[in-house]
Amino acid sequence: MASSELQEQLVKYLTDVHSLEQNALSMLATGADQVGDEQLASAFRQHHAETEEHERLTRERLEAHGESPSALKDVAQKGGAMMSGVVAKAAPDTTGKLAIQAYAFEHMEIASYRMLRVVAERAGDQDTARAASQILEQEQAAAQKLDGLLEQVANYDLQDMGVAA
Repeated sequence: MASSELQEQLVKYLTDVHSLEQNALSMLATGADQVGDEQLASAFRQHHAETEEHERLTRERLEAHGESPSALKDVAQKGGAMMSGVVAKAAPDTTGKLAIQAYAFEHMEIASYRMLRVVAERAGDQDTARAASQILEQEQAAAQKLDGLLEQVANYDLQDMGVAA
């Protein structure tokens, strides 16, 4: 049996990744509506559906530990996502800024799920470790998809701004 401190740390990691997923849901929904590049919008919509599942899985893992998501962290993450959307919308190259933000955010999620998996394994929680591994694979695939779109999105922004050669 894992120590109570290890269990507390596991719950903290779960709470944090749940909040990240709340933020991701807001960012992806807003981003899909704001970007001009259809392939990027499609990638956002596809990952939004996966992210709904990630939110559910992390919430269920918290509930398995007798906990619930942190309303304060979730609200803070959603507020941050809304501010990112407002800033990106005001910028002349919204599509590019949203692609960059999404790419960076996916890597933050990747790091978070890698660490959650280690903590879950150390705590002896194989269900959470499996969920973290499953989500991690999807986050890595989403990051790879975004990686493949960055040059295309840069070209889209240049054309949209009328500065394409």
